[in-house]
Amino acid sequence: MALTLALGAGSVWADEPAGSGRPLWEVGVAAGVGHVPDYPGADKARTRGIVLPYAVYRGPVLRVDEGGVRGRVFESPDWSFDLSATAAFNVRDNTNTTREGMPALDYLFGVGPQWIYKGLQTRGNGPTLHLKLRALMSTDFKRLDERGVSFDPEVRWRFGRIGGTPAALTLSLQPTWASRALQAYFYEVDPSQVTAARPAYRARAGYLGTDLGATLSHSPAPGLSWFVTARLSSLHGAANADSPLLRERSNVSVGTGLIWTPWRSSARAAD
Repeated sequence: MALTLALGAGSVWADEPAGSGRPLWEVGVAAGVGHVPDYPGADKARTRGIVLPYAVYRGPVLRVDEGGVRGRVFESPDWSFDLSATAAFNVRDNTNTTREGMPALDYLFGVGPQWIYKGLQTRGNGPTLHLKLRALMSTDFKRLDERGVSFDPEVRWRFGRIGGTPAALTLSLQPTWASRALQAYFYEVDPSQVTAARPAYRARAGYLGTDLGATLSHSPAPGLSWFVTARLSSLHGAANADSPLLRERSNVSVGTGLIWTPWRSSARAAD
């Protein structure tokens, strides 16, 4: 299950293939807006927007780029192994009656290794397999809490020059399995939180859900990129489908964003 609100940002440079002489570093601003559920299976969604400083660094080992914050440990023509990070917004307003009176959901972030198989790609197009294992934590910037681990195998398909245009389309399919700690963060109901409409529930580890995503992206000029994205999340067959907090078996997220990096190095990345 995708836990980040950065909807589709990882595909913004999909139409600018690696090895094309991209700058070693870029600095600018990123802005985006999306309509997303409070958490997987929530019956309430919110429109969230963000504007923040944005930086890219394409070093031979350390990378801060469209793939996240990564340390490239191993690289071959078909395989790569690196470290990556993700993050998600908090939900402080619990006016949703499903979670009324329960603790707020803090900012969530995860760090861990991923194996990437690129052997089926041709000139930057085609499917890639991403095997991601993440240690997850939440914070309200006053304390830090462990939230277990997740395993997210993802298949991405890239199609360049959609409809004869320079835009690229990226499709993705990602099931997620999570430990009990993360499942409890979303779905557990302590006896002290029981109401007439919310019985006690003990969450368990297992299958969380599957995301099907589509992102259209384009870089019309150096340092300028945009994306439009949509994601369907299915929680049919989820390990905690019986939780009173899992109200919807499917969620839809949509978003759009713009990245502008007017400051770019003259030095070029090696790949």
